[in-house]
Amino acid sequence: MSGLHVVSKTRKAGQRWYVYAWRGGPCIYQQDGARPVITPDILGAQQRALQDSFGGQSEDDIDAIIAGYEASPDFTTKKDSTKRDYRRWLTRISERFGNTPLSAFEDRRMRGDIIEWRDLWQDQPRTADKASVMMATLLGWAVENGKIEINVAAGIKQLHHVNKADQVWEDRHWQAVRAEKDFPAHIMDALELAQLTGLRLGDLIRLDWKCVGEKAIIVEKTGKRGGRAVIPIYDDLRKWLDGRKDERSGTVLKNSRKTAWTESGLETVWQRRKPEGFDRVIHDLRGTFVTKLAIKGLTDEEIAKIIGWTAKRIAEIRARYVDEARVIISLAERLSA
Repeated sequence: MSGLHVVSKTRKAGQRWYVYAWRGGPCIYQQDGARPVITPDILGAQQRALQDSFGGQSEDDIDAIIAGYEASPDFTTKKDSTKRDYRRWLTRISERFGNTPLSAFEDRRMRGDIIEWRDLWQDQPRTADKASVMMATLLGWAVENGKIEINVAAGIKQLHHVNKADQVWEDRHWQAVRAEKDFPAHIMDALELAQLTGLRLGDLIRLDWKCVGEKAIIVEKTGKRGGRAVIPIYDDLRKWLDGRKDERSGTVLKNSRKTAWTESGLETVWQRRKPEGFDRVIHDLRGTFVTKLAIKGLTDEEIAKIIGWTAKRIAEIRARYVDEARVIISLAERLSA
């Protein structure tokens, strides 16, 4: 469990198991026969051993690493939303491993303890993966700063598996949304602008009318890499923008209270109002934008510059959704001739 070191020895009378508070620490339990089940009593004995050895104030345990990491530029320079998420997981790590000596993390078998902790959320694979990734991040910082020699959490296999291929919204998706009774106009605005600009959700909700020029929408410090997006204002996008001439102040998108959206707010409302069984997410509208540009004749390189993806990724979407559709239409026309 939390840094415990369990070993067995074969004796004439059979197998005997020894549980140590940590690798190199005192033996706190032994049992003959089957491998011992870790109980609250054993964990309590481990905590007492830790307190006896380090007085509960060790500068050489995981809590000390957490404190150092939170004070470092690796943490302090992140966005507030990222720091909130990280703190949530650092607290969980502290609750489970906080008093565990760093020496325990020099033993590769500690990887099994981390996986066991991660599996507390195995029925929520995304959450479980965040647990192991955050531990790997923390231990990676410790390695980088010379606190430990190895990162035993690096490369732990992810539980959540997704289709990495980019998805796009097809006609059937739009038809399903528009068929929803009393679907809110402010949500539809967000969906339409997303497919017309290809902006990430965070950039989309923060888009201000000041960024909308005569020929292009220019967004500074976009998304994860803090780059610059320049989106040409083509006919469909211009028509959408012109339909909102009387609203040109503040953010382009507004919620039902006529104030700016938050990412979680838009996601929450969309999850509540989306059609039942809907198999696309808002992020997929970026791929939809790519297909729109491809159909209009832009090259993969030109599209890549606009949306910030690689030309290879654009080519994959083109092959799947644009070229394939054209082949099918051509075949239908030839077979109908």
